[in-house]
Amino acid sequence: MPETIQPTEPEVIAPKVPRSTWWRRLRQSRFLFVSVAIHLLFGAVATIYVVQNYQGNRKLTFKAGPPSPNRATRAIEHKVQMAKQKSISIAPPAVKRIVSTGISKVTLPQMPAMPTSQAAPGKMSAVSGTGFGVASAMNAGTGSSGGGGPVSLFGLREASHASLVGTFYDLKQNMNHRSTDMNGNKYADLLTDFVRKGWNEGALGNFYRAPQPLYAGQIMIPQIEADEGPKAFGVEKAVQPRLWVVLYKARVSPPESGTYHFVGAGDDVMFVRFDKKNVLERGYTLRPRLAKTDAEYPYSFSGVPGGFAKGEGVAADAGTYYDMSVLIGEQPGGKFFADLLVEKEGATYEKDSRGNPILPRFRVSNIGPPTGDKDKLPPFMPNGPVWRAEMPGH
Repeated sequence: MPETIQPTEPEVIAPKVPRSTWWRRLRQSRFLFVSVAIHLLFGAVATIYVVQNYQGNRKLTFKAGPPSPNRATRAIEHKVQMAKQKSISIAPPAVKRIVSTGISKVTLPQMPAMPTSQAAPGKMSAVSGTGFGVASAMNAGTGSSGGGGPVSLFGLREASHASLVGTFYDLKQNMNHRSTDMNGNKYADLLTDFVRKGWNEGALGNFYRAPQPLYAGQIMIPQIEADEGPKAFGVEKAVQPRLWVVLYKARVSPPESGTYHFVGAGDDVMFVRFDKKNVLERGYTLRPRLAKTDAEYPYSFSGVPGGFAKGEGVAADAGTYYDMSVLIGEQPGGKFFADLLVEKEGATYEKDSRGNPILPRFRVSNIGPPTGDKDKLPPFMPNGPVWRAEMPGH
């Protein structure tokens, strides 16, 4: 009988199971994932902490310097250093010599530097018909330097010593450059009232005032053109050369105690107030005479009309300071001059050809007279006493 073949069952193939990996297990296990993340974070924090502490400890590590010596040791070292410097500084410098090689050899020491001398007020820019320089001049004598500013016959721009402080006023205009309708008669009336009523500077406050004061050691201005006044104060572009005044003020003390007379004249104004008293008036265009005139000295010098007035005597003690004011000015324009001398009672003076005493200039510094044409000035002593001065308000 034929062999019977039994049917076989089909082979069952199991499905292929994917291979399990660490990352797959990590994803499947949430707890394991969180645990690993925490450990990584902790490790990072621990690493940062260790690094920071290690570097911080290195930064705080210092090496001590060498110990400083005590005070005695430092003192000894300082003395040694000073001795070395002194031995170097006192070494004699090499002397330069001039050697002449001729018939005989002569060795001369180096010539010393010659001291410079200071000149008297002199010429710089000629004034028409006078020969005087009013734009710039140098002072003469010890302690009379120019003080760093331009010099004029009206004073310095900077005070190098106690001086008469001069303020320039233009009575034709106010501070806004508006006309005040000033004329010759009003000019004379205004100044007369000014000196009669106590020299109150507030009475001039409504008029134009130059911004730059000048500091004068004397009032010795020869006959010049009237426009030199505004020019000296730097206001020649704003002020016409007429109807102007300059008020000088200081506190002064005489070189010796005694009785003094101020002697002077001005074209057109010369008023002097001393110790709250009007003691001199010699203005040629002002009508009233305010101070008693003890004498007149008809000094003869070119171009100046009339004579000089000798004012009332004033007693003054050396070392005591007295308020003093001097007013000068020009009314019509043209020519101008102002000179102030001083005479002491009991002193002996030389005489000029007319018998007038040759007096010293009134001055508060060792300043020399203007140089140039002497005919433009009255006779005066070349050297005379110097009064002391303090600035107003000191």
